[in-house]
Amino acid sequence: MPQVDEILELDLLTLREHTERAGDTLDPVRLRQSIENLLPFSEVAVVRRQGALVAYAMLQPQEAGQWFVTGFSTHPEHRSAAVLRSLFGQLLHIASRRGIASLRSNVYKTNHLSMAFHTRLGFKVTRENAKAVEFIASVSELRARHPLFAQ
Repeated sequence: MPQVDEILELDLLTLREHTERAGDTLDPVRLRQSIENLLPFSEVAVVRRQGALVAYAMLQPQEAGQWFVTGFSTHPEHRSAAVLRSLFGQLLHIASRRGIASLRSNVYKTNHLSMAFHTRLGFKVTRENAKAVEFIASVSELRARHPLFAQ
């Protein structure tokens, strides 16, 4: 299980720019509190390189079979197929073990990399407002569409 400090450090590195471009503030104190509150009730997949956290995904149950992606971050220097394959392999294991049928995720429109990533994986837009987009994908469709999910 990752520590709050290492998730916070990775989130501050990867979230600040597009959060501020969206007109919001990334407050480290509030972000730490959110991580502390969510972590005990979440399923977390992690990838480490030489002991350091380089990627993680945090999921929380919502309604029957649907889970929310409360966190997903990959260090810019470690955005590789090997890291993503490891992360998604763990997510598949979690999905199988917990009976997850679909994943829901919210993304700032200013986070172009994440928007493109969700679309490429097969997530569909279900709602949007001026700042953000809600995506949903079924785990079975993700497995069928993308090799990272087919393991």
